[in-house]
Amino acid sequence: LRCRLYSASCCRPRQVAMLTRCASLSLNAIRYPVAESVLQDAALQPYVHNCQITVHEGRHTYHYCIFFKRHCRLRANPMLGKFRGDVVV
Repeated sequence: LRCRLYSASCCRPRQVAMLTRCASLSLNAIRYPVAESVLQDAALQPYVHNCQITVHEGRHTYHYCIFFKRHCRLRANPMLGKFRGDVVV
């Protein structure tokens, strides 16, 4: 799964590959993203939050799934203002 990582340790977003996990052995099974594979600081903040965002631009509608970590001791993210931690879109 290709995604964009907004890392607190970098000043620009970058494309990364996120691992996915299958619910069963079938090839047509639903695949679930494993956000922990790209987010840093698992020892400090092991929990990953997620939300879905819908953007309406003219006649087009875009749906995004956002994964992120937030904690007061995580590094401030230079791309996202006061937000602390990493974000994956």
